[in-house]
Amino acid sequence: MKKFISLTYLFGITFVLASVLYFFASNWQMFSRVEKVSLGACMILLFYGTGFLVDKALKGKHFLSNWLMLSGAVAFGLSVALLGQLYNSHADSYLLFLVWAIPSLLFSLYTRYSGFYVLTHILVHLTIYFYLLPGSPFTHWSLTHTWVAFGVAILNTLLFLVTRNGWIASKPLMYLSLVFANLLFGVTVFFNEYAVFFTLFYAVLLGVGVYRFFNRNTSIFIILSVSGTGLIILKMFEYMIKYVGNLFFVGLLMAAILLLVGSVLLVQYMRKHSDSLHWTKTIFIASVTTIASVFIVAAVFGLLSLATMSVSMITLFIFATVLLVIPSTLTKWPSPVRYSLIMTGIIIGMITSVVDDFSFVMFLVLAFVYFFEKHVVGRIVFYSLFQLNIGIFMWQTLNTDTPYILGLLTILNFAVFIAVYKKNALQYGAFLIGFLAFFVLTVLDLSFGFHMLYTALFFLVSTGCVYYFKKHDQTFYWVSSLIFWFMLIVQLYYDLAWKLIHKSLLLLVLGILFLLVAAYMDKKAASNRTSYSMLKGKKVGILIIILLQGAWIGYQVYSNETLLQNGETVKLELRPVDPRSLLQGDYVELNYTISQLEDSSIDENGPITIVLRKDAKGIHQYAGIYKYQGEWNTPYDPKEGDVLLNGKVTKPWGNANQITYGIEHYFIPEGTGLDIEGKVKYAIVKVSDKGNAILESLE
Repeated sequence: MKKFISLTYLFGITFVLASVLYFFASNWQMFSRVEKVSLGACMILLFYGTGFLVDKALKGKHFLSNWLMLSGAVAFGLSVALLGQLYNSHADSYLLFLVWAIPSLLFSLYTRYSGFYVLTHILVHLTIYFYLLPGSPFTHWSLTHTWVAFGVAILNTLLFLVTRNGWIASKPLMYLSLVFANLLFGVTVFFNEYAVFFTLFYAVLLGVGVYRFFNRNTSIFIILSVSGTGLIILKMFEYMIKYVGNLFFVGLLMAAILLLVGSVLLVQYMRKHSDSLHWTKTIFIASVTTIASVFIVAAVFGLLSLATMSVSMITLFIFATVLLVIPSTLTKWPSPVRYSLIMTGIIIGMITSVVDDFSFVMFLVLAFVYFFEKHVVGRIVFYSLFQLNIGIFMWQTLNTDTPYILGLLTILNFAVFIAVYKKNALQYGAFLIGFLAFFVLTVLDLSFGFHMLYTALFFLVSTGCVYYFKKHDQTFYWVSSLIFWFMLIVQLYYDLAWKLIHKSLLLLVLGILFLLVAAYMDKKAASNRTSYSMLKGKKVGILIIILLQGAWIGYQVYSNETLLQNGETVKLELRPVDPRSLLQGDYVELNYTISQLEDSSIDENGPITIVLRKDAKGIHQYAGIYKYQGEWNTPYDPKEGDVLLNGKVTKPWGNANQITYGIEHYFIPEGTGLDIEGKVKYAIVKVSDKGNAILESLE
């Protein structure tokens, strides 16, 4: 019962937070700016206030008060996003996430609660990402970005070591920092003049990590192995693009052979040491199999493409199945060699069968391999390939629409899961494939009725699975179901079948319902569950952080409203498009006639102030005068009616420079983008005497 109660509370809080996000993103016009700000403030007070009350009134329910305090921090971020929407500041601006991250960091340092550590880590990385790559079509990746990514990867590595040694008690943060470190190191190793250095550094670091955790921590070893495998394969494709030729593909074959020889020796060494973990060996063999099979397949097709002779797909299929798959399946060769050759043959066989429309033959090949395969992981992999071939066959021969294919795969895999549940390890593959096919079905652009049906069924099934498997302590299944559950909530935000405001109301109702059910079960169970309270002995400090959040919101509202009331009104020409922000809903992205300045003397990014003057039509135009790095490009004699506008040089644009002014995004009610796109010609902007601007309206 305790597990049901905590899960129900979690679902309820998640629904309420999602409801608030959806509501704000819908930009509903029934409320004024002041009313929307008030709603945001009330939402923050509701979560924080309820957190304090629960901590005091419900003894032993500290897990709930902790979640509510964390939700208050999330609510603050949503309110910051709301201010950006109301005053048309940049969509997904790094400043949004920076302002959000600061109090979250203070909460982390003060309370040492794992949830705040994770939230802060994510927000800091979003800040860095949107600073380096702001939501602009003019952004490009430079060597500076690469060095920043490298530095952040180093910091994540150090954070991983700190959490690994227990100096910060947060396992989620430990794994999160490790994943981010590998992702960022992976970004640095491609297509730059220092790629060799970054690649060697990352390879050495991976080697040390694999050696260090080879037999000590399976989860960390999996992350490092997957990262290493991805690095090797992606670098292969990079070099294949650069150095296509016979020698390169022969080199790939030689590399695959050396890899297999080395892996065989290492597996023999592992078998002689009884302390080697079973899963460690399995992961190692899986990594070697993936790398070697990709290398061999790329080499085979590469050499064939460069050869003058023509080889039919049937010939390749026979070569793959008769000379690779069948012998490797029936013999007892060393595991890395055996699985690499089997996978190579299967990959070549599937490619050739798709090209020449005989995928039905692959069923026989996969069934043959599955019948003789005894290893659990191998059976799961071959079963998954069998499911993939079903989809290919239906698409290829029956001309079946994608929804029907996904529906069949969903039903088939759930049926297999039920049939072999607790009897065969095949249940894991069937469960994941079935859920994945079901989730994709909810994403497709179907008729409204079918879309709603699939979405509702997915929600009911995933929720039911979370409860059922949590009750029976089957971690793999309930965690997997919970991940798919959250994926649905995220997917619904970008779903265009029905409006955000309607989804918001539905989620609010569901949130309240789940919270009421949780409270009823909690009261009936009379649970005395105890947990760590972040508020214990720290209420005064937490209140100070909350007051600082409120003060920042109040200051932003005051300064923006003052600018709207007292700023100089200017009219600018523009050209719009219509995307959706991560947190703030639909907006029109504006490109002004003053967004590109014809001046080749500026070759660095930095702040700039330009002079605007009215033309005969009453439109403010660039006067050809600007101040950059404290100096005017030409002697400036102010004239009556001149308006100074602050901006930032972001990149060269041909012989011009791209400038952003912080007025490039205009937030609109959901679904109204087509009414604006291509129909508005001017932006009405308020500019302060210091040169700061707010976008007020469009004409």
